[in-house]
Amino acid sequence: MEPLKNLYLALAEIFDSEGREGGAQAAEALINASHKIKQPEKYTNPFLHEVNSSLNFQAHILNRLVLKASPYIKWGGSDLREGRIPDDLANRMPMAELVGPDGMFFNETVRVGLWLQNKGIVYGPRQHEAEETFFIFNGEASWETKLTESRILGPNTYIFHPSNILHTSITTSSFVFTAWRWSGNIGFEKYTLHNK
Repeated sequence: MEPLKNLYLALAEIFDSEGREGGAQAAEALINASHKIKQPEKYTNPFLHEVNSSLNFQAHILNRLVLKASPYIKWGGSDLREGRIPDDLANRMPMAELVGPDGMFFNETVRVGLWLQNKGIVYGPRQHEAEETFFIFNGEASWETKLTESRILGPNTYIFHPSNILHTSITTSSFVFTAWRWSGNIGFEKYTLHNK
């Protein structure tokens, strides 16, 4: 019970510190979910090696918390968008929705989870109606939007995307491991990946 609860509460603190209404909503949803954690179910993680080898225990505390909670996290490829991402790409980006309409704990107003973009991936340009924040806790990627130049960002960084903005994340020799949240219109039917 404690490893999963500790992860949810640490993520709540991270998103509450973001300073946006959507971050506060995500934090509230995570705290509410943490109260519902009793005897968590154990899951088989098809991405166990990828996830564990992407953690740095000397870096942000989320690395240790993700490792301890890993047996209780339901990981999948980034394919919850019902075929909107090609399988070969989705399976190189392990994702877990911790809270949300498809999450381990249901919430109809936000989605919050973990996401790993492996090395050598151009993901995007993509857009969705939900506003989005990533918090990087390990690795780095180049991030760009239709309004901003490409910039390489690493650990302890927030990346915010307003609703409907085209954005791309690019990894080269490093992966990037993040916590993420969506708020606003969080339906996957409002998600589009361009240039498939």
